[in-house]
Amino acid sequence: MLTLTGITLKSGRKTWLKDVSFTAKARRITGVVGPRGSGKTELTRIIMGLIEPDSGTITLEGHELGFGDRQNFGYLPSERGGYPNMKVLEQIVFFARLHGMTMGAAERNAVTLLSRLDLSDRAYAPLSHLSGTEVARVDIAAILAADPDVVVLDEPFDGLDAASSEKVFELLRDHADSGVPIVFTSDSWELTQAAADDIIVLSHGTIAGEGTLTELRADHRSYRADFADEASATAAEAHLTASPGVATAARTGDSVAFEANDVDAAGAAVTGLSGLRGFTTVEPSLAELFKEKV
Repeated sequence: MLTLTGITLKSGRKTWLKDVSFTAKARRITGVVGPRGSGKTELTRIIMGLIEPDSGTITLEGHELGFGDRQNFGYLPSERGGYPNMKVLEQIVFFARLHGMTMGAAERNAVTLLSRLDLSDRAYAPLSHLSGTEVARVDIAAILAADPDVVVLDEPFDGLDAASSEKVFELLRDHADSGVPIVFTSDSWELTQAAADDIIVLSHGTIAGEGTLTELRADHRSYRADFADEASATAAEAHLTASPGVATAARTGDSVAFEANDVDAAGAAVTGLSGLRGFTTVEPSLAELFKEKV
């Protein structure tokens, strides 16, 4: 369990992070999502000890991290590195060996990871001969090959196509299931929703929301009523807007989307409406919940 408490980072008059606190649990993937400039990269650098916060602490299983405590952390920075002229297999083994892994174990892990990422046929090719999405997959393999105790990934899905992202999801899930906390950052609401067990929404350096997707949806009860025609929907929009317990209502074609305090208030609001054909609960996406607010 990796716990951040009261992390604040300032630079001159700029506050990058303000009182950021959350826990990344073992066996779970924590996604930190927000627009560019929200403090995500600074957060990963603080976790890795690359920059010191102005205040706050980071603990792993209750032990405050200090110099040398991150030897077996796996870290993917936003600025990718690598050795263009080194063969892919050699490169993955090299990075695993930096973490103290034996040559045999590093080679076995590298071969397994390359197979799972559909890169076995590229094992002996120089990195410079690979496509962008192939290089992005090698970056992930190089991080996981050492069996790190904590994984911190800054924008890990950059450069990946849909099929590659799915393979990376599977690898991260398996690594988390081994008992490891995984933290990644992203500015993609869709990818974060798909990959994360627990979600932290960052906005201007502060946490705008946190929890599972189900928990984040709990305070946003949305519904949709479908009508026989646009005229009925237009009349229903006016009725719903004025109904007790209904916060907002907006018509699109012959449907009206609206928010209500609870399902009972929503049901009462649509009861008896002319032309009503259907009524359903709508679960908003992560983007719909927060994109316009951050």
